[in-house]
Amino acid sequence: MAFSVVAQEYNTDSISLSLDNDGLLGSDRGYTNGLFLKYNSNSTVDIKEKSPFILKTIGSLLPLQQQSNKGWGITVGQQIWTPTDLTSPFEGENDRPYTGFLFIEANVFEFSAESANKYSLMLGAVGPDAFGENSQKSVHSLIGSPKPMGWGRQIENQTVFNFSYEGQRLLTRSAGWFDKDYDTGLSGRINVGNYQSEVALGSTIRWGENLEESFASVGVMPGNYIDPSVLSKSRSGQFYYLSVEARYRFQDITIDGARPKHLFDVHTEHWQATISTGAVYYQESWGLALSIITSSPDYEEDLRNYNATASIEMFWRI
Repeated sequence: MAFSVVAQEYNTDSISLSLDNDGLLGSDRGYTNGLFLKYNSNSTVDIKEKSPFILKTIGSLLPLQQQSNKGWGITVGQQIWTPTDLTSPFEGENDRPYTGFLFIEANVFEFSAESANKYSLMLGAVGPDAFGENSQKSVHSLIGSPKPMGWGRQIENQTVFNFSYEGQRLLTRSAGWFDKDYDTGLSGRINVGNYQSEVALGSTIRWGENLEESFASVGVMPGNYIDPSVLSKSRSGQFYYLSVEARYRFQDITIDGARPKHLFDVHTEHWQATISTGAVYYQESWGLALSIITSSPDYEEDLRNYNATASIEMFWRI
Protein backbone atom coordinates (compact mmCIF):
# COMPACT_ATOMS: atom_id res chain seq x y z
CA MET A 1 0.00 0.00 0.00
CA ALA A 2 1.55 3.34 -1.03
CA PHE A 3 1.28 6.61 0.82
CA SER A 4 2.07 10.11 -0.40
CA VAL A 5 2.59 13.31 1.56
CA VAL A 6 1.65 16.65 0.08
CA ALA A 7 3.28 19.66 1.70
CA GLN A 8 0.72 22.29 2.57
CA GLU A 9 1.65 25.78 1.48
CA TYR A 10 2.34 28.05 4.45
CA ASN A 11 -0.19 30.89 4.69
CA THR A 12 -1.15 32.41 8.02
CA ASP A 13 -2.95 35.26 9.77
CA SER A 14 -1.05 37.22 12.40
CA ILE A 15 -1.59 39.51 15.37
CA SER A 16 1.10 42.05 16.19
CA LEU A 17 1.74 44.31 19.17
CA SER A 18 4.31 47.08 18.86
CA LEU A 19 5.61 49.68 21.28
CA ASP A 20 7.50 52.84 20.31
CA ASN A 21 9.15 54.72 23.16
CA ASP A 22 11.97 57.24 23.27
CA GLY A 23 12.56 56.39 26.94
CA LEU A 24 14.34 53.25 25.73
CA LEU A 25 16.99 55.64 24.39
CA GLY A 26 17.07 57.86 27.49
CA SER A 27 14.78 60.60 26.21
CA ASP A 28 11.21 61.82 26.87
CA ARG A 29 10.18 64.48 24.33
CA GLY A 30 8.71 64.91 20.87
CA TYR A 31 7.20 61.67 19.63
CA THR A 32 7.51 59.94 22.97
CA ASN A 33 5.21 56.90 22.87
CA GLY A 34 3.19 54.77 20.49
CA LEU A 35 1.22 51.57 21.07
CA PHE A 36 -0.26 49.59 18.16
CA LEU A 37 -2.34 46.42 17.97
CA LYS A 38 -2.85 44.98 14.50
CA TYR A 39 -4.57 42.02 12.90
CA ASN A 40 -3.30 40.87 9.49
CA SER A 41 -5.15 38.37 7.31
CA ASN A 42 -3.53 35.52 5.45
CA SER A 43 -3.04 36.08 1.73
CA THR A 44 -5.51 35.36 -1.04
CA VAL A 45 -5.77 35.98 -4.77
CA ASP A 46 -9.39 37.15 -4.53
CA ILE A 47 -9.66 39.68 -1.71
CA LYS A 48 -13.26 40.49 -2.62
CA GLU A 49 -14.27 37.02 -1.49
CA LYS A 50 -12.21 36.84 1.71
CA SER A 51 -12.46 40.17 3.51
CA PRO A 52 -15.01 42.08 5.62
CA PHE A 53 -17.70 43.97 3.72
CA ILE A 54 -16.20 47.45 3.89
CA LEU A 55 -12.74 46.20 2.87
CA LYS A 56 -14.33 44.08 0.15
CA THR A 57 -15.86 47.27 -1.24
CA ILE A 58 -12.58 49.19 -0.97
CA GLY A 59 -10.66 46.31 -2.56
CA SER A 60 -13.00 46.25 -5.54
CA LEU A 61 -12.21 49.92 -6.23
CA LEU A 62 -8.42 49.62 -6.04
CA PRO A 63 -6.17 48.84 -9.06
CA LEU A 64 -5.02 45.46 -7.70
CA GLN A 65 -3.37 42.89 -9.97
CA GLN A 66 -5.63 39.93 -10.71
CA GLN A 67 -3.21 37.15 -9.67
CA SER A 68 -1.22 38.91 -6.94
CA ASN A 69 -1.06 37.88 -3.29
CA LYS A 70 -3.48 40.11 -1.41
CA GLY A 71 -4.52 40.68 2.19
CA TRP A 72 -6.12 43.07 4.61
CA GLY A 73 -5.54 44.31 8.13
CA ILE A 74 -7.00 46.38 10.95
CA THR A 75 -4.85 48.51 13.27
CA VAL A 76 -5.81 50.25 16.51
CA GLY A 77 -3.24 52.62 17.96
CA GLN A 78 -2.40 55.51 20.24
CA GLN A 79 0.47 58.00 19.93
CA ILE A 80 1.71 60.77 22.22
CA TRP A 81 3.85 63.87 21.59
CA THR A 82 5.16 66.21 24.30
CA PRO A 83 7.55 69.17 24.68
CA THR A 84 11.05 68.75 26.08
CA ASP A 85 10.37 69.83 29.69
CA LEU A 86 7.47 67.80 31.07
CA THR A 87 7.79 69.20 34.60
CA SER A 88 7.10 72.83 33.69
CA PRO A 89 3.47 74.03 33.88
CA PHE A 90 4.42 77.01 31.73
CA GLU A 91 4.59 77.15 27.96
CA GLY A 92 8.05 77.58 26.45
CA GLU A 93 8.76 79.59 23.32
CA ASN A 94 10.09 76.56 21.44
CA ASP A 95 7.72 73.96 22.88
CA ARG A 96 5.94 71.41 20.77
CA PRO A 97 2.25 71.09 21.79
CA TYR A 98 1.13 68.20 23.96
CA THR A 99 -0.85 65.89 21.67
CA GLY A 100 -2.65 62.59 22.07
CA PHE A 101 -3.81 60.68 18.99
CA LEU A 102 -6.16 57.66 18.96
CA PHE A 103 -7.10 55.92 15.71
CA ILE A 104 -8.32 52.88 13.81
CA GLU A 105 -6.95 52.06 10.38
CA ALA A 106 -8.04 49.63 7.66
CA ASN A 107 -5.44 48.29 5.22
CA VAL A 108 -5.61 46.50 1.87
CA PHE A 109 -2.40 45.37 0.20
CA GLU A 110 -0.86 43.20 -2.50
CA PHE A 111 2.68 41.86 -2.61
CA SER A 112 5.21 39.66 -4.37
CA ALA A 113 8.95 38.99 -4.16
CA GLU A 114 9.63 42.12 -6.24
CA SER A 115 6.87 44.62 -5.48
CA ALA A 116 4.13 45.69 -3.09
CA ASN A 117 1.24 48.15 -3.05
CA LYS A 118 -0.36 49.15 0.26
CA TYR A 119 -3.50 51.22 0.75
CA SER A 120 -4.91 52.40 4.07
CA LEU A 121 -7.79 54.49 5.38
CA MET A 122 -7.44 55.93 8.89
CA LEU A 123 -10.04 57.54 11.15
CA GLY A 124 -9.20 58.93 14.57
CA ALA A 125 -9.08 61.85 16.95
CA VAL A 126 -6.57 64.18 18.54
CA GLY A 127 -7.17 66.00 21.80
CA PRO A 128 -8.41 65.01 25.26
CA ASP A 129 -10.69 62.35 23.75
CA ALA A 130 -7.56 60.48 22.62
CA PHE A 131 -6.63 59.85 26.30
CA GLY A 132 -2.99 60.82 25.84
CA GLU A 133 -2.89 62.60 29.19
CA ASN A 134 -4.36 59.62 31.05
CA SER A 135 -1.99 57.18 29.38
CA GLN A 136 1.18 59.16 30.00
CA LYS A 137 0.37 60.05 33.60
CA SER A 138 -0.52 56.42 34.41
CA VAL A 139 2.70 55.07 32.92
CA HIS A 140 4.86 57.74 34.59
CA SER A 141 3.21 56.96 37.93
CA LEU A 142 3.97 53.25 37.53
CA ILE A 143 7.63 53.70 36.60
CA GLY A 144 8.33 56.65 38.92
CA SER A 145 8.98 59.24 36.21
CA PRO A 146 8.16 62.95 36.70
CA LYS A 147 4.52 63.89 36.36
CA PRO A 148 3.81 65.79 33.11
CA MET A 149 2.38 69.21 33.99
CA GLY A 150 1.32 70.78 30.70
CA TRP A 151 -1.52 68.66 29.36
CA GLY A 152 -3.97 71.48 30.05
CA ARG A 153 -2.71 73.21 26.90
CA GLN A 154 -2.84 70.17 24.61
CA ILE A 155 -4.23 70.18 21.05
CA GLU A 156 -8.03 70.43 21.17
CA ASN A 157 -10.46 67.67 20.17
CA GLN A 158 -10.55 67.23 16.41
CA THR A 159 -11.61 64.37 14.15
CA VAL A 160 -8.79 63.08 11.96
CA PHE A 161 -8.75 61.14 8.69
CA ASN A 162 -6.07 60.09 6.23
CA PHE A 163 -5.84 58.04 3.05
CA SER A 164 -2.41 56.58 2.36
CA TYR A 165 -0.68 54.76 -0.47
CA GLU A 166 2.75 53.16 -0.34
CA GLY A 167 4.53 51.39 -3.17
CA GLN A 168 7.77 49.41 -2.90
CA ARG A 169 9.83 48.03 -5.78
CA LEU A 170 12.86 45.75 -5.76
CA LEU A 171 16.04 47.20 -7.22
CA THR A 172 18.41 44.27 -6.78
CA ARG A 173 18.77 41.00 -4.88
CA SER A 174 21.89 38.86 -4.78
CA ALA A 175 24.04 36.53 -2.70
CA GLY A 176 25.89 38.30 0.09
CA TRP A 177 28.37 37.49 2.81
CA PHE A 178 28.34 34.50 5.19
CA ASP A 179 25.78 32.50 3.16
CA LYS A 180 23.22 35.30 3.42
CA ASP A 181 21.54 37.36 0.71
CA TYR A 182 21.07 41.09 0.39
CA ASP A 183 18.54 43.21 -1.46
CA THR A 184 17.78 46.86 -2.05
CA GLY A 185 14.45 48.49 -2.77
CA LEU A 186 12.85 51.82 -3.56
CA SER A 187 9.71 53.11 -1.83
CA GLY A 188 7.29 55.96 -2.34
CA ARG A 189 4.42 57.18 -0.14
CA ILE A 190 1.60 59.69 -0.30
CA ASN A 191 -0.73 60.69 2.57
CA VAL A 192 -3.84 62.77 1.95
CA GLY A 193 -6.05 64.06 4.77
CA ASN A 194 -6.02 66.37 7.77
CA TYR A 195 -3.62 64.28 9.92
CA GLN A 196 -0.24 64.43 8.19
CA SER A 197 -0.38 65.23 4.47
CA GLU A 198 2.90 64.40 2.75
CA VAL A 199 4.79 62.84 -0.14
CA ALA A 200 7.89 60.73 0.49
CA LEU A 201 10.63 58.79 -1.27
CA GLY A 202 12.96 56.27 0.36
CA SER A 203 15.20 53.25 -0.01
CA THR A 204 15.97 50.13 2.05
CA ILE A 205 18.86 47.66 2.09
CA ARG A 206 18.53 44.29 3.85
CA TRP A 207 20.87 41.38 4.60
CA GLY A 208 19.62 38.01 5.78
CA GLU A 209 17.71 34.84 4.89
CA ASN A 210 14.62 34.22 2.75
CA LEU A 211 14.53 37.82 1.61
CA GLU A 212 12.40 36.97 -1.42
CA GLU A 213 9.63 35.95 1.01
CA SER A 214 9.74 39.12 3.11
CA PHE A 215 10.06 41.97 0.62
CA ALA A 216 8.30 45.24 1.57
CA SER A 217 8.20 44.35 5.28
CA VAL A 218 10.25 47.45 6.28
CA GLY A 219 8.85 50.98 6.68
CA VAL A 220 9.78 54.22 8.45
CA MET A 221 6.47 55.41 9.93
CA PRO A 222 5.21 54.70 13.48
CA GLY A 223 3.24 51.49 13.68
CA ASN A 224 4.79 50.28 10.42
CA TYR A 225 8.51 50.09 11.07
CA ILE A 226 8.08 46.36 10.46
CA ASP A 227 4.99 45.10 8.62
CA PRO A 228 4.19 41.40 9.31
CA SER A 229 1.27 41.48 6.85
CA VAL A 230 3.54 40.70 3.89
CA LEU A 231 5.11 37.76 5.76
CA SER A 232 1.91 35.69 5.62
CA LYS A 233 3.39 33.16 3.15
CA SER A 234 6.88 33.03 4.70
CA ARG A 235 7.39 30.27 7.25
CA SER A 236 10.64 31.63 8.70
CA GLY A 237 13.36 34.17 8.10
CA GLN A 238 15.65 36.78 9.57
CA PHE A 239 17.31 39.95 8.35
CA TYR A 240 19.01 43.20 9.33
CA TYR A 241 18.06 46.41 7.59
CA LEU A 242 18.89 50.05 7.02
CA SER A 243 16.20 52.35 5.63
CA VAL A 244 16.17 56.05 4.71
CA GLU A 245 13.36 58.36 3.66
CA ALA A 246 13.01 62.02 2.64
CA ARG A 247 9.59 63.67 2.62
CA TYR A 248 7.76 66.92 2.18
CA ARG A 249 5.04 67.30 4.83
CA PHE A 250 2.39 69.86 3.95
CA GLN A 251 0.75 69.95 7.39
CA ASP A 252 0.69 68.08 10.70
CA ILE A 253 -2.34 68.35 12.96
CA THR A 254 -0.24 67.35 15.99
CA ILE A 255 1.60 70.66 15.50
CA ASP A 256 -0.81 72.89 13.59
CA GLY A 257 -4.03 71.78 15.28
CA ALA A 258 -6.22 74.17 17.25
CA ARG A 259 -5.09 74.79 20.84
CA PRO A 260 -6.47 76.63 23.87
CA LYS A 261 -5.20 80.16 24.40
CA HIS A 262 -1.41 80.02 24.14
CA LEU A 263 1.56 82.36 23.99
CA PHE A 264 3.70 80.93 21.20
CA ASP A 265 2.96 79.39 17.82
CA VAL A 266 5.04 76.60 16.29
CA HIS A 267 5.04 75.56 12.65
CA THR A 268 5.42 72.29 10.77
CA GLU A 269 8.88 71.74 9.28
CA HIS A 270 8.04 70.85 5.69
CA TRP A 271 11.27 69.10 4.65
CA GLN A 272 11.99 66.08 6.84
CA ALA A 273 14.07 62.91 6.79
CA THR A 274 14.22 59.63 8.71
CA ILE A 275 16.79 56.86 9.00
CA SER A 276 15.98 53.57 10.70
CA THR A 277 17.87 50.38 11.37
CA GLY A 278 16.98 47.13 13.04
CA ALA A 279 16.69 43.35 13.04
CA VAL A 280 13.82 40.94 12.41
CA TYR A 281 13.56 37.27 13.33
CA TYR A 282 10.50 35.09 12.78
CA GLN A 283 9.56 31.44 12.69
CA GLU A 284 6.39 29.45 12.12
CA SER A 285 4.49 30.58 15.21
CA TRP A 286 5.97 33.94 16.26
CA GLY A 287 8.34 36.76 15.38
CA LEU A 288 10.27 39.64 16.96
CA ALA A 289 11.50 42.94 15.53
CA LEU A 290 13.73 45.60 17.10
CA SER A 291 14.25 49.01 15.48
CA ILE A 292 15.93 52.34 16.20
CA ILE A 293 14.58 55.35 14.34
CA THR A 294 16.17 58.80 14.03
CA SER A 295 14.35 61.71 12.39
CA SER A 296 15.06 65.33 11.64
CA PRO A 297 12.94 67.94 13.48
CA ASP A 298 9.24 67.96 12.56
CA TYR A 299 8.64 71.58 13.56
CA GLU A 300 10.64 74.70 12.72
CA GLU A 301 11.20 75.94 16.26
CA ASP A 302 12.76 72.69 17.54
CA LEU A 303 16.16 73.50 19.07
CA ARG A 304 17.44 69.94 18.69
CA ASN A 305 18.90 68.56 15.48
CA TYR A 306 17.17 65.18 15.65
CA ASN A 307 14.68 63.03 17.52
CA ALA A 308 15.11 59.32 18.17
CA THR A 309 12.93 56.48 19.37
CA ALA A 310 13.15 52.72 19.71
CA SER A 311 10.51 50.22 18.69
CA ILE A 312 9.81 46.66 19.83
CA GLU A 313 7.31 44.52 17.94
CA MET A 314 6.07 41.02 18.71
CA PHE A 315 3.81 39.12 16.32
CA TRP A 316 2.01 35.83 16.69
CA ARG A 317 1.08 33.74 13.67
CA ILE A 318 -2.33 32.08 14.04
